[in-house]
Amino acid sequence: MPGTYSSTRRSKLYDDLYDDVEEPYPYNRRKGYGSRRYSSSSSNSTQIYMFIVFFIVVLSFGLSPELVIKLSKKSIVTKSKEIEKKQDTEEKEEAKPEEPKVWMPCESSDLILERHDFENRHGDICRMKNNSYKCPVDCRDTGGNAPFCANKDGGPCRVKDPSEPKEFRCDLGGICILSVHTEQERKAAKYKDSTCDNKCGNARSGQLTEWKINGGTCRNDFDCSLAGVCTQDGTCLCDAWASGIDCSFLNFQKVDKSRLGYLHPHISSWGGSIVKSKKFNLYHMFTSEILCKDDPSRKERCGLNAWETHSRIAETVAENIDGPYQRIKTVFPAEHHNPSIHISPRTGDWHLFSISGSTIERTISTDEGDTWSSPITISPRQNPGPLLQEDGSTLLYYRADGLPLPEPTCSDEGISIQYCPSETGPCEPPQDIPLFSHTGEDPSVFRDHRGNFHMLFNAHPFKCQPKLNQGAHAWSLDGIHWSTRVGAFDTTVHFTDGSNMKCERRERPQMVLDDDGKPLALISAVTGCPQSLGDKNGDGKHYRGADDCFTLIQKMGSVETSMYNNDNII
Repeated sequence: MPGTYSSTRRSKLYDDLYDDVEEPYPYNRRKGYGSRRYSSSSSNSTQIYMFIVFFIVVLSFGLSPELVIKLSKKSIVTKSKEIEKKQDTEEKEEAKPEEPKVWMPCESSDLILERHDFENRHGDICRMKNNSYKCPVDCRDTGGNAPFCANKDGGPCRVKDPSEPKEFRCDLGGICILSVHTEQERKAAKYKDSTCDNKCGNARSGQLTEWKINGGTCRNDFDCSLAGVCTQDGTCLCDAWASGIDCSFLNFQKVDKSRLGYLHPHISSWGGSIVKSKKFNLYHMFTSEILCKDDPSRKERCGLNAWETHSRIAETVAENIDGPYQRIKTVFPAEHHNPSIHISPRTGDWHLFSISGSTIERTISTDEGDTWSSPITISPRQNPGPLLQEDGSTLLYYRADGLPLPEPTCSDEGISIQYCPSETGPCEPPQDIPLFSHTGEDPSVFRDHRGNFHMLFNAHPFKCQPKLNQGAHAWSLDGIHWSTRVGAFDTTVHFTDGSNMKCERRERPQMVLDDDGKPLALISAVTGCPQSLGDKNGDGKHYRGADDCFTLIQKMGSVETSMYNNDNII
C-alpha cells in the first residue's frame, strides 16, 4: 500500500543510507578511534534516533521514500562536514605550539644589554640612549659604584640568554670575543666559550699573515709592519720594540715592581703622556687623576668609577722613563681627561691636548710647563691622538661614534682624522670617515726613525668583551691608509722577579720615543689587576685591586731583555 513499508525494507534503507556515509571523525586523541563506515549496529544512538524522527516527519508530508532517503543522506553528509571542519579547527588549536617567551633582561626594548662577563668590577647593565644606564631585571643599582648593577648576593649582575648556546666568534688577530650585541653579531657566533675551540689561529706565528699563509716570503718593509726590514732571504728583521713573524706585535721588557709608572698612594689615575724637558732633563708625565665621587677632597684611591665627572689633569716628574713618578701640581681641574702632550717641531713649545666635557681642547706652554695659555676648543670629538707637523699644522686622529663599520662588529666606535691648519685655531669640521674597518678608540700616532706612521689604539672598546687582547697596532706610509693588527699587546704584565699579573683592561696607549725617534716605552692605563700587586693590609700605598686603576709604564724590548727573544729582532 502506498506510503507504507515493511520492517525488512525499512531496515535495508537504513543500511544503504549509513553504508554510503563516511564517519566524520578522523583519529581523535581524546576518543582514540579511527575512520570507519557506520553500520546498522553503530553505537551512535543519538544520530540514529534523530534520523528516525526526521524520517517519520518527512513521511507525514507525503514525500516519496526515495526523496526522503536522498534528503537524509544530504543532511547527514552536510552535518558530517561541519562536524569534521569544527573538529579539525579544534585539533589544530590544540596542536599549535606555545609561542616561545621573549627573553627580556631589560625592562624596555629601548634599552640595550651591555654584558661585562670578564670584568669582576663591573656587572651587566642596560644602556640607555643618553649613555646612562639601568639595571637588568632582578638586579639592583649600587649607586654608581662598582659593580654598578649587583645580584641579590651583592656580586656583579650576570644575565645570559638561555636560548643562545653559542655566543663567541673569532675577531681579527686570532682573538676570540663575545658576540651577542647585534643581530649580525649573534649570527656570527659559532662557539660556546672564550676559547673558540682554538679555531681563531695564532697570529704571532704567522697563521693570519697573508704572505706567510701563501707559503711566500716578505716582499718589502710594509710586509714587516714598517716595524722592521724585509731581508734578502724574505724574512722580517724586527726593530727592538716589535716582534712576531711580521713584526706587528709589541715587544716589552719586563717590569721592575719598584718602577710601575704612576701609582700614587691616595689618587687613582688613568693613563698619561710624556715629554722630556731640556731645562731639568726630567721626564714630565701629564696624567688623568680620578677623584672620589662622593668627596673629591678625600685622600683615597676610589678607582675608575667617576672618571667622566671627577677626572683632572696633573703633572708628574721622574728621572727614569718608567718612574716612579712624583706629583707636582694640578694643571686642569675636573672635568678634564685623556691628556696627550707633544713638542711642536716648528717652535719647540709644549702642546697639551685633552678632553673637556665632550670636546677636544689644546693649550700651549712656551716655558716647558711653567705657564699655560688659555685652552681653545679645536674639535667636537673625543680621544685626541694629535700628530704635529713641521709646517705648523696638526693631524688630529680621534674617536667617532656611530660609524658604519662592517658587520659583525662589537661596537660602532671607530677612528677617523681631522686636519688642523694652525697651532692656534680650530680644526676643519670632522668627516667621521673610518680609517679602517675595525672598531677602535684611544688612538695614539707617532712617526718612527724611518718616517713611517704607527698607531696604537684600543680595538675592543665599550661593549666588546673580553678585553684581554684589546691592544692594537696599525701602520701606514702616509698616515691615511692603514693596516692593523688586533691583539698586538695584551693585559698580562711580566715582572723582573719572574712573576706576572693579568689585568682585565689595558687602555689609553701612548708611545714615548727616544731622541732618535725610536720607541722607548709604552704608557697605558690598567684596571682589574690582582690585589696581590700591592699591600693587602690596605694602607693605601699600593694598588687595591677590584675597580682601582693606575698608569703603567713599560719599557720596550731589546735583544737582551725581550719578552719574545727571537732572532728576528734588531
